[in-house]
Amino acid sequence: KRVRLGIANQRVVVRTLRLPAIDDPNELAAAVRFSAQELIAMPLDQAVIDHRVVGGVGAIEGAPPQVDVIVVAARRDMIAESLKPLKDAGLEPVGVDLSAFGMSRALVDSAIPATAGPDAQPAPTAVLYCNVGDVTNLAVAKGRSCLFTRVSPVGLEDIAGGLGSVTGLAPEHAQMWMTYVGLTQPLELIEGDPDIVTKARAALEKGASALLDELRLSLDFYGAQEAAVPIEHVVLCGPGSAIPGLAEQMEPVLGLPIAIGRPEALSGLDPASAARLTLPFGLALDR
Repeated sequence: KRVRLGIANQRVVVRTLRLPAIDDPNELAAAVRFSAQELIAMPLDQAVIDHRVVGGVGAIEGAPPQVDVIVVAARRDMIAESLKPLKDAGLEPVGVDLSAFGMSRALVDSAIPATAGPDAQPAPTAVLYCNVGDVTNLAVAKGRSCLFTRVSPVGLEDIAGGLGSVTGLAPEHAQMWMTYVGLTQPLELIEGDPDIVTKARAALEKGASALLDELRLSLDFYGAQEAAVPIEHVVLCGPGSAIPGLAEQMEPVLGLPIAIGRPEALSGLDPASAARLTLPFGLALDR
């Protein structure tokens, strides 16, 4: 009956600020709201705002120490609309979180190389988590701290819609064909309607290209931020990660190694089922 709600849409704004180090939590919150006015394109009196310190730099050559603060703002009416059906269903919402935050926390163990020892910890560099579902949810995180997130409309819904328009397949059937055909096996070796197989491969190749373009733009935008941490590798998850060959096609273009991420709780499932259930919903912000 008690639930936590994960939010992932383009009406949520996430920014990282570098501010003077302030010990008093109330003074820091006031400084965050003041600085956020110029960065958040919504009236602050109509927004829900939260923040978390995720890093910083010490005093250098007489300059005072600074902190990096991630700020999340969402329209109050959007949050209320999302909570209403939960309350109408008799559920008790106990927290609202950004889906990207939950995704990075659920998959943080995937950021540790398989060759590392049992006591290894996540590297100090950042990891790009990429959940390919109906839309694509991106998060750059260092350990359990999410530094950057973005929701892209390019995802399986868009690709399946294109395949459905040329084949007449329903969206769910189009996605099944996409996972079945994949991007690795020669078309002549894939059983099934040759016309659908050919069109499924073409839709996947077009979709993968669009997804890569979105990832490059997001990485460029993130890298231009003052507090950006170098990205070490990519963790791919969500239903799209079950498409054969998608990770292998992305890896050389991004120039980063890619691992498939699965929460430990889903380790007993087959890859397709585990991918479908690895949704980017998570826990409320730790306090």
